Amino acid sequence: MIKIQTGFSPTIPLTHTRIGYETFTFTGTATASSQQTDFPADAPLNSLTYEYWRPTSATASWTLDAGSSKMANYFGVASHSLGSSGCTLTIASSPDNSTWTDIDSVTPIDDSPIMFLFANVTAQYWRLSFSGSQVPSVGVVYVGPVLEMMRPCFAGLSPINLSRMTTIRPTKSEGGQWLGRSIIRNGSSMAVAYNNLGGQWYRANFDPFVESARSYPFFYAWRPLDYPDGIGYVWTEKDIIPKNSSNRDLMSVSFAMMGLSIE
Repeated sequence: MIKIQTGFSPTIPLTHTRIGYETFTFTGTATASSQQTDFPADAPLNSLTYEYWRPTSATASWTLDAGSSKMANYFGVASHSLGSSGCTLTIASSPDNSTWTDIDSVTPIDDSPIMFLFANVTAQYWRLSFSGSQVPSVGVVYVGPVLEMMRPCFAGLSPINLSRMTTIRPTKSEGGQWLGRSIIRNGSSMAVAYNNLGGQWYRANFDPFVESARSYPFFYAWRPLDYPDGIGYVWTEKDIIPKNSSNRDLMSVSFAMMGLSIE
């Protein structure tokens, strides 16, 4: 789900795609109010979805020290159990790890990826606070400046939250009776296209994302304002390669993504 801060009205419309790939977590350090054995506070610092931080109580907090004061306008949380744990999640920032300012909060209805979009905030410390009925777990946290696409997504895509990708193995008896099926793996997929991107804008803003996507997953929200459930924590399996689309310095680009399974 996508949570847009109340009153937030950016220069680039929220009908344009947001891509969260830059994150302070890769170079920052983390602490938590508590942690269970084998579920440490630093688990969400990388992009891996199978390692988790898990506190000892349902009311807990997780804090990121970015190392210095930095600007961010998005939070991404994935591979979590906040929905099934009945948790309310609040994000906050601090210049000194003492005085905190809440940015936004949400109570997820499921365990799908979450993306907060908000006005620019500059701080060194960033906190997630949880309160709920059961102990939650969190596997991935991103926080940083979001990539705002200069053009809307080209029509004809399959929304990530509706595009299930399941590998199955049907089972039947020797007599041909249906015995059910086994799911070998599941996930989600999406293919998108963008046209008439300024060449200078592409090189300065989009190509750094292309470089990052060669190694790391990212949060992708194709049309945040109109489709707040249209978000995925996704990755590419091939390099993203643009094409010059006219005599002018304009670029077109298309790419496919795969992501976590859909609730």
